[in-house]
Amino acid sequence: MSLGDDFPLHSYTTEHDFIATLNDAFQSLSFTTTTTNSNPQVLSEPKPKSKSKKRSDPHHNSDENDPCGHPEIQDNKCINCKKKLLGDNFGVSFSYVRKGLRFSHKEIARLRDLQSHEKLKRKKLVLVLDLDQTLIHVTTSSKTKQSQTSSSGNDHFTLNSLQKTVKLRPFVRPFLKEASTMFEFYIYTTADKAYALEMTRLLDPENVYFGTRIISRDDSPRSDQKSLDLVLVPERMVLVLDDTEDVWLNHRPNLVSIERYTYFGSNSITDESETEGALVKNLRVLKLVHGLFFHKKLEVGFVQRDVRVILRMLRGEVLKGCNVFISNLASRVCVMAEELGAMRAMELEESVTHVVSLVVGSEDCMWAEREKRFLVHPRWVEAAYYLFERMPEQDFPISLKKFR
Repeated sequence: MSLGDDFPLHSYTTEHDFIATLNDAFQSLSFTTTTTNSNPQVLSEPKPKSKSKKRSDPHHNSDENDPCGHPEIQDNKCINCKKKLLGDNFGVSFSYVRKGLRFSHKEIARLRDLQSHEKLKRKKLVLVLDLDQTLIHVTTSSKTKQSQTSSSGNDHFTLNSLQKTVKLRPFVRPFLKEASTMFEFYIYTTADKAYALEMTRLLDPENVYFGTRIISRDDSPRSDQKSLDLVLVPERMVLVLDDTEDVWLNHRPNLVSIERYTYFGSNSITDESETEGALVKNLRVLKLVHGLFFHKKLEVGFVQRDVRVILRMLRGEVLKGCNVFISNLASRVCVMAEELGAMRAMELEESVTHVVSLVVGSEDCMWAEREKRFLVHPRWVEAAYYLFERMPEQDFPISLKKFR
C-alpha cells in the first residue's frame, strides 16, 4: 500500500519513516494487567478474575473442590457439570449470543485468544457499528395503516409495526460490502433488541454481515454506556464507528468518530453525497488502519500490533505544524486540536497560525485579520477530527451567515 496517496504525512518524508516510527511505538507498548478505564490513553487488555477468592464464593471458578471451573453458564447452570449457580454475578453475560448465556472471565480470555488467531489468518479486524445517526436516521412514521413494511426505493422505509420511518445513510450498502472484506462486524446500539433487529434487517436483509453479533441495551450492563467487554476479540484488534463519543468513555482510543447523520426534520431536505459523504471518507480511514495493521514491512509480531496506536498516530498528523489559538471554546475542541497534532497557543503571538473562535468582531478575530492569520470556526477542528484530514480553511469562516 502507498500511504502517500491516502494520508498527508506532514512530518515524515517517506512511508518508510512512518512505518519505522510505528514499529517503535508498538515495541514500546507494555500492556497492563489492570484495566485503567479512567485514563483512556492507557492501553490494557481485560484481566481475568483473580484466583485468590475464598472457597465459599459460589462464583469462584478455580476452587480446588470444584474442578469444573464452569467456563460456560446457561440459565445459571454450568453446561459441563450441570451445577446450579445462583445469582447473576458469575462472569459476563453474552445474552446477545444466546439468552441466558454467561462466560467466565477465564473462558472469555481463551475465546478472545482463539478469535484473534482466526481473524489474523484471514487478515481481518473487528468493526463495531452504531445504528442511529451513524448508519441510519429514524423518525416517527405518519403511515401506520399498512400491515407490513413498505419501501420507497432501497434506502427509505416505513415500518408500520414500529411506527417509524427509516432513511439509510447514503453509501451504507457499498460501505458494508467493502468494509466486510477487512472487518467482521458487530452492531451495538443503546436502543432495545426488537428495534436493533429490525434496523439491522434493513441494512442486511440476507443476514450476510452481522449474524448474532447484534448488541442492544437489553444485552449491555449499562443502558447509557457501551463496552468492548462484550466483544470476543482483543481490544487491540477492534475499531468502533459511532457518532456519539460519550457512550465510549472507557474505550475512546478505539473510536473513529463519524459526523452525525440527520435526514428528517428539515423543510428543505438535502442528503449527503453518495460519493463524498461521511461513510465514503470514513471507509478511507478504516482501509488505512487495516492496511497499516497488516503492513508487510512492520517488524513487530501481530501480538504487538494495535489499532489504537495506529489511530493515535494517524490523527496526530492531521494538524501537525499548526499553532492554534482557541478562544473561549469548550474543552472538547481544545482536546481535539491537540489530538490532531496542533500546538496550542495560550496567547496571541507571532507563531500563531490559526485563530479558532465563535465570536465575530472579538479582539482575537481582529488580531487574526490584521496579522493575516487563518480565522476559522471550531467546525474546522471538528471536521479534521472526523475525517482525519485538514480541510480548506476558507470553507469554515466564523460568520454564521456565511458558514456552511
